[in-house]
Amino acid sequence: MAVNKGNGATKLILKVQTGTNKLGNLVYTSRTFSKFNPSIADNDLFLIGEAMASLQKYPLTSINRQDSFALASE
Repeated sequence: MAVNKGNGATKLILKVQTGTNKLGNLVYTSRTFSKFNPSIADNDLFLIGEAMASLQKYPLTSINRQDSFALASE
């Protein structure tokens, strides 16, 4: 059985530190930006992430890429 990869979607996820809780543990929040072309290069998406992070109020802790594709059998 052959499986084909269908249309895909790419999300850019910025993880930012939003403060600390009552116990003094760091609190993080994710900012998700969707509808990027799945063929975008990792380096280009990273540069976009850095640029978008500079607009955030809180400090950036990580830049993540999430790809999602539908799989179907022939």
